Amino acid sequence: MRKAAALAFALLPLTVSAQISTKDIDWRGFMSRHDLVWDSLTPDYYNGAILGNGMLGTNIYTASKGNSIRWDVGRSDVTESREGTNILYDKARLPIGWFSMTTAGNIVASDMRLNIYDAEAKGSLKTDKGEISFTTRVDANHDVIVIETSSHGGEAAPIFVFNHQKAVSPRSLFPHSQGDMPQRYIDSPNPEPYRETQGGYTFHIQPLLSGMAYAVAWKETSGTLLATVAFEDSVDKALSKAKETLQGYNPTKAAAKHKKWWHEYYPASFASFADARLESFYWRQQYKFACLTRTNKNIIDLMGPWTYPTPWPAIWWNLNIQLTYSPLFAANRLELSEPLWKAMNENMQALIDNVPQKEWRHDAAAIGRSSSYDLVAPLDPALASENRYETGNLPWALFYYWQYCLFKADREELVERFYPLLKRSMAYYSHIVYKGGDGIYHLPMTASPEYKAAEDCNYDLALMRWGLKTLMDIDEQYELNDPTRERWEELAQNLAPYPTDPEQGYMIGRGVPLEASHRHYSHLLMIYPLREITWKDPVNREIITRSLDHWIGMEGALQGYSYSGSASIYALAGDGDRAAQQLRTLLSKYIQPNTLYREAGPVIETPLSAAASLQELYIQYRDGLTAIFPAVPSEWQEAAFIDFRIHFEATGAPCLGIRPNKSHRQREMHHPNRPRPARQSAGRSRNNRQRKRSDRTDNEKRRHRNTRRNRVRSRYENTIKT
Repeated sequence: MRKAAALAFALLPLTVSAQISTKDIDWRGFMSRHDLVWDSLTPDYYNGAILGNGMLGTNIYTASKGNSIRWDVGRSDVTESREGTNILYDKARLPIGWFSMTTAGNIVASDMRLNIYDAEAKGSLKTDKGEISFTTRVDANHDVIVIETSSHGGEAAPIFVFNHQKAVSPRSLFPHSQGDMPQRYIDSPNPEPYRETQGGYTFHIQPLLSGMAYAVAWKETSGTLLATVAFEDSVDKALSKAKETLQGYNPTKAAAKHKKWWHEYYPASFASFADARLESFYWRQQYKFACLTRTNKNIIDLMGPWTYPTPWPAIWWNLNIQLTYSPLFAANRLELSEPLWKAMNENMQALIDNVPQKEWRHDAAAIGRSSSYDLVAPLDPALASENRYETGNLPWALFYYWQYCLFKADREELVERFYPLLKRSMAYYSHIVYKGGDGIYHLPMTASPEYKAAEDCNYDLALMRWGLKTLMDIDEQYELNDPTRERWEELAQNLAPYPTDPEQGYMIGRGVPLEASHRHYSHLLMIYPLREITWKDPVNREIITRSLDHWIGMEGALQGYSYSGSASIYALAGDGDRAAQQLRTLLSKYIQPNTLYREAGPVIETPLSAAASLQELYIQYRDGLTAIFPAVPSEWQEAAFIDFRIHFEATGAPCLGIRPNKSHRQREMHHPNRPRPARQSAGRSRNNRQRKRSDRTDNEKRRHRNTRRNRVRSRYENTIKT
């Protein structure tokens, strides 16, 4: 691997060491710089210590009243699971409850440290009678929350009390959201929970109206609390699973394996940043990712394995899911994205049934604004005027599936699973476009997320162009001879241009300018992340600048992800100073003390997306090239990364480690062992589009096919064995 990286950079005036390895990092010392430290605990969810194992989670903070501390209990898959189409109620994530520990005396001081290398929180409560110290972890290998305590002075051994929360959609707690709560949901509450004790275990049992049930089980022994949550399709199964999880569990032996898992997780890649605050933020996101998901766990929704009152108890498909997964690929943590791709393939029928017209379901698929883990989220064209007909959500999510395939260089995944999904998402567009009197294909009124609906919506035009081009590339590279190719070519060659304004740049859509502050950059996807319009082309620079300045210059409605998105666009333009400033603003104005983010309730994606923005200061792919340190801020004198994974569209080298020579900080590299791939609109050059295939001789056809295949192979297959 290191030899391949050195080869790839042999022509650059950069310092590349063949000895670079994540094994050379003092990981404990380095990660300790990024621990979260509290000199006083507060009754604030967004200032608590979060721990998780991809399914089970806890958040530690003090209770709002009395001398007690609480451990919130969450499990990602605990949902209503009812029949019905109202996702935010019938399928909503459900709160579970929390454990509280009350001291004998009045708390006079408290402290806590979240050691993210060990994924363990330690703290102490000093009272006017003595002191209680605690250690907490959520086992990396078992669905068990471990709380170990010790008491000193006049403080007796603590007693834990479980406080259950009502099994109701948290959206119902927000007055502005209650208008969409179905009356049948109000009239049919879940059964009341109950408790029982068996063999030294206490169980809190919550049957659900759907027939599902969850059981919280716990056991206290010598100052240690072991707790779990089981979610099954019957009460008996939930009880059995919870008991099975705790029986025979040895916290001492498990602790060593827990730490081993985390210690092996971090070295997948390494990055250091000259800004200490941004560096800590980056590594806290790497910690958070492993709390949120694992290869065999669920899709990451808006809360992760923690629960708190929120109007967003689901998965959101019009930005959130895409931003959530965006930093995993360069960071060489591809496996953490796999639950999303697995869910798409396993729930293919749901994606097909989301298509409103039954006669289109033979070849199309789609997804609406929000869903549960079953991906049921039907589109409804009748809601277009209300800006709720979001036809681009599935293609945007598939863009990151494509990233996964390219970064992994997985032909089977690309051709056998990704390609059919992308075909279906483009087929939906193929069904709804119409040919105008100008001979151009136009889109009907569709939604530009969170702004207004428009015809020829830039959100959809950008995704459609990317999708068609990608389908044609794959079809030609792997000689699939797809019968739909002619339709793709026709659409790509005759698709409506992006609506633009001479002063504002890219518009929302035809006849719809961006006139008010807009937190979403859905109208700019052709710039980022799709990179269909690139800064490298001087013709594009002026419109990119106009569009970005106009959008980000209206601050009223901007939110956290507006700043991570604009930071990424500035990075693509090579302006590391502006990119870093946007990220600092994000941290100062929007990121909470424990690195969570909120908009009325917890929203998981924004801090994670900022990790991708930081990566883009160091490495970018564009036009068949990999740009190394393309946007390092001018005041940063040191920058380094190891084993970032490289986009296989740009190079055959999978991972590399590098430090910049200060006088040559922004360079591009091209793999020396292959031809430079040409960037071609819709997969073909203008001359080739105009040339009729039927006019070619057999030799011309063969020569064209081989040339094209070599170019596309460099995107998808040219790997260096390591």
